[in-house]
Amino acid sequence: MKNILSKFLLLWVVAMMAIPASAQQRRISGTVSDDIDVVIGANVKEIDKNNRIVSQAITDMNGNFTMNIKDPNNTLEVTYIGYRKFSQKIGSGKSVFKITLQDNTKTMQEVTITKKKMAPTTGLEIPAREYAGAVQNFKMDDMEGLAFESVDQALQGQIAGLDIVPNSGNLGSGTTMRLRGTTTINGNAQPLIVLNDHIFELPEDAQDINFETMDNEEQFSTLLQVNPEDIESITVLKDAASTAKWGMRGSNGVIEIKTRRGSRGKTRVNFTYKFKGTWQPEGYEMLDGDGYTMMLKEAYFNPNHQNTSLPELDYNTELPYVYSHYSHNTDWVKKVQQFGQEHKFTVALTGGGEKATFRISANYDKSAGTIIGQKLDRFTTATALDYWVSDRIRFSSNINLAFTTNNKNYGNDILARAYNAMPNMSVYEYRLDEFGNPVRTDNYFNMLPLAAVYSTGSTAEMKNYDVNRYTSYDLRDMFKNGNPVARATKAWWKQKQYNLTPQFFVEYKLLGKDDDHHRLNYVADVLLNIYNTSNDQYCPSELRPMEWVWGGDNAASFAPNERNYVSNDEYKSLEFTTRHDLRYYSAFPNRDHSVSALVRYEMATGSSSSQMLGLWNVPNGITDPTVVALLRDASSGTSEWRNQSFFGTAHYSYKSKYSVDASIRWDGSTNFGRKYKYGFFPAAGARWNIIDEDFMNWSKDWLSMLAVRGSWGITGLGSAGGNQYNKYSTNGYYNGHQVITPENLSLEQLRWEKTRKLNFGFNVGFFKDLITFEGEVYDHKTTDLLMDNLRIASANGFSNLAKVNAGVLRNKGWELNFYTSRICKVGKFSMKLRGNIAQNFNEVEEMNPLILESLNGAETFQPGNLHYNQRVQIGNALGSIYGLHYLGVYKYDYEHNGYTNQSIANYGYAEVGNSGYAGNADGSINYNEPINTAAAAERRGEIHTCPIAYDADGNMLTDAKGIPLPMYYCYNESYRYKFQGGDAIYEDINHDGQIDRYDMVYLGNSNPKCNGGFGINLYYGRLSLNAGFNFRVGNQIVNLARMNLESMLNNTNQSYATTWRWRKNGDETVIPRALSSVNGYSSYNSLPSDRYVENGDYLRLQYVQLSYDFDAKKLKKYGINQLKLFASVDNLWCWTKYTGVDPDVSPQGFAVSRDNNRTPRTKSFTCSLTLGF
Repeated sequence: MKNILSKFLLLWVVAMMAIPASAQQRRISGTVSDDIDVVIGANVKEIDKNNRIVSQAITDMNGNFTMNIKDPNNTLEVTYIGYRKFSQKIGSGKSVFKITLQDNTKTMQEVTITKKKMAPTTGLEIPAREYAGAVQNFKMDDMEGLAFESVDQALQGQIAGLDIVPNSGNLGSGTTMRLRGTTTINGNAQPLIVLNDHIFELPEDAQDINFETMDNEEQFSTLLQVNPEDIESITVLKDAASTAKWGMRGSNGVIEIKTRRGSRGKTRVNFTYKFKGTWQPEGYEMLDGDGYTMMLKEAYFNPNHQNTSLPELDYNTELPYVYSHYSHNTDWVKKVQQFGQEHKFTVALTGGGEKATFRISANYDKSAGTIIGQKLDRFTTATALDYWVSDRIRFSSNINLAFTTNNKNYGNDILARAYNAMPNMSVYEYRLDEFGNPVRTDNYFNMLPLAAVYSTGSTAEMKNYDVNRYTSYDLRDMFKNGNPVARATKAWWKQKQYNLTPQFFVEYKLLGKDDDHHRLNYVADVLLNIYNTSNDQYCPSELRPMEWVWGGDNAASFAPNERNYVSNDEYKSLEFTTRHDLRYYSAFPNRDHSVSALVRYEMATGSSSSQMLGLWNVPNGITDPTVVALLRDASSGTSEWRNQSFFGTAHYSYKSKYSVDASIRWDGSTNFGRKYKYGFFPAAGARWNIIDEDFMNWSKDWLSMLAVRGSWGITGLGSAGGNQYNKYSTNGYYNGHQVITPENLSLEQLRWEKTRKLNFGFNVGFFKDLITFEGEVYDHKTTDLLMDNLRIASANGFSNLAKVNAGVLRNKGWELNFYTSRICKVGKFSMKLRGNIAQNFNEVEEMNPLILESLNGAETFQPGNLHYNQRVQIGNALGSIYGLHYLGVYKYDYEHNGYTNQSIANYGYAEVGNSGYAGNADGSINYNEPINTAAAAERRGEIHTCPIAYDADGNMLTDAKGIPLPMYYCYNESYRYKFQGGDAIYEDINHDGQIDRYDMVYLGNSNPKCNGGFGINLYYGRLSLNAGFNFRVGNQIVNLARMNLESMLNNTNQSYATTWRWRKNGDETVIPRALSSVNGYSSYNSLPSDRYVENGDYLRLQYVQLSYDFDAKKLKKYGINQLKLFASVDNLWCWTKYTGVDPDVSPQGFAVSRDNNRTPRTKSFTCSLTLGF
């Protein structure tokens, strides 16, 4: 009892002692607002008489705060950026406070703050006027209101030396970019993409790029993961001095993207809505159903002068089922096109207080393409946080998330199929009613099973087959092409991409905290890159995508097995990057000298996994690739990689007049063998600001900048492609056991590709930089090119080396860009101008002869129809085009030459004298009856071409009897062909009487001689007009689309131009005769020649935008602080002589620029609204 009493007394004493302490504290609450709304994140503090903070709180999302106060005699103080400080004695009688902050701008006097413009890169804080590198900066605010699918589209025509070409007009197709030409042949030639100072690219095994052809629309679609609305600026790094910090990855130049961050002040909400309407430009005029059937009948007749009867072309009403489906005039191109729409919603919250700033954004993009069946949904979020723990420590983070669903067309070739499709074929299926009359249904028409012999060893056409049950075997290419509308609607390709990139950054100021003290800052940065993508595809049996024929399937001799085909392709990667910097900034007593330096260590490690499964003959209606069916494709794989690098750079400046930069970088990669795993890449630069010299004082009134600069450096690139290791694969069976054999020779001697870069530039500014010019001259030389397949002696068990260092490539050129601030200010009117132009010269200087043979083909190669071979030749540029000279169409066949006795006897016997005309009954000349021979046409002074061989002096080549020799294609080959009337004429360069590989010559180059862009901004009050143009000059394009559409070799539809084709002797035309090769007949009217090599020059009005910015003062009473309206049209006009749909075609790898009926770049208009609260 005594113990209990003592414990009770002790508890009572403690409670009594706590009463005074609790009596000294009191809880208060309140709301902080301004004239319009509540203030979020305001600092509420209790200040004692010594001006110390006793307690504090921060207002929540509703502007409310709650806090415990220590002494009612203290002062309640409320502060927020942009507002006057609020102070009031707390007092003892009030516990709820309603506080209204006053806008600080109402009392603030004008203050002028001058801040040095800093170089937008290098990793150090270097004033822009001291930087020697070649960089160009671009602000995304200049493109506000314009709708871009990805940021690379915004850069077209904006950056000198950066050539950007859309891969196609399909949703999510990306672009092809080249900065200062092509510096590699087998590697990725695209510039490096950097997001928030970290590389933003997929691993090589995820890009799935064939670098030889680069015919892949997905290569740059990764930029879809970045919402253009979140981007603040873009900096393009061009020379070695500026790209040095990116080492081996920056050899092709670097595009650095910086996203927006928060700023101090009250929380602001911005909402943006954009509507974009898109449509396809006018394409080729095609034959209608009647013109098509007439052309095909000629094409089948001409080889043997025999009529061929195909029920699908005969319009026979006695075959009602066939007639109902093959008697139309279908414009397939129009059928697969639609009006595309894009709805884009963006919400962004930004703000912050003294300690922290933030920006949070979300974007949803819903698009329907201009080709039926194409849809894209994209959701992105970006969170940026900066928190100042103290005046020495700052913590920052970026968390970006993107999820994209892209519904593509199966095969991604619907427009090309539409151009090829039979125009006399129906879109929909017809059924015969009880009276035998055709009635249209809502089902798509798909061609009947192909009539063919079951045996794969024979392709003979079935005779007397049931035309109501089978499709003519001669139309097998059209059977494979199918119904484009049905294919776009019934088959699908669903791609999903998920990308998460959390980034965390901390900076600690070890020494001084401001410019008046020496500073040594430690910066640590970590990034996690998570990328997942899946591709699901389905092709139903109703599309008849394979030869499902009488007796079974014809072993898919023309197409893979796609009858009820289902596939799933999954790829996942995870990459972790960590970086550690030490950054030093001097503060010498003598401020004429300035030194800064950076030391960096970086390490990246990653792994990926992939798997693919494809099945066919899946049960109808099933799209799950895990069911039991016939296996067509299966693969799986894993990959790991490691990279580490050491980087150091230093900058010295004297009076900001003379500046020197130097850097070194060591890169280590598992992409090379042990001996060459590390690469050493130095760089240096210097700048002289001549304007600061005393002898330039006379010009200070009008000349604000005059500087020259130069840089030198070496960058690296390349990958051994796994060939630094021994690889093994299965190779048949031995004694019933599967055998594993070596797949390659281990190549440990492979070295990095190295590019030596020289750059000289100048900067000129007039009238306080009101007008600015920048110029660059550069010379890039790439050595140790990594090339594929060097042929070696087979004694060691291998016929070639997979890779070898064996070539030298050079790029030289110049760039000039200019821009102005607002000029021509008259009243409310002002304007800004901008422009750039660049020229690049590319040349292959050295190459191993065996590599050239591997690239260009064996000596037995001959020019073939519908094909331009890729070729690399020393002394010429990559992308050079080689082929024959096209001279027109033979007006007469050999029999109508009129030079031989036989020809005269058959066709020229009626000629009167050498007049070229026949005579009347009285022997006079009948000028209305010309003799139809080449000789007679020559005497009349007309075109008189016929397939006769001539020597270099223009004399006919004859045999021993004096008979003219005919022209041949490849006379010495077993497949030689004697040219006929109506065939294409090619120049016999060596005058040997035949057209072969020795007549192929250089026809031009796919790279533009110069390219660039220019624009103008006009302002009148709050109304503004923004227009941008871009251009390319001096490049050639191989128009493969026109080549196919004028070939008349197969059953595909042809362009309307073929109505001017050659039909009979004496016809003068540039379009050869229709000559089908479906049944094995040879035709050589579509050989690679300058007939299809066209000038790709163009000037494009890229966009015109009209915008209006409402007065914020008038909007404030409605709680709105910003309202902008925009309207623009994009790609509305393109001035060009190119006959294709769009001249924006770029060379891929070392191949030529080929326009092969891809979906062209769309035209569009955009309406946009920006609303701020």
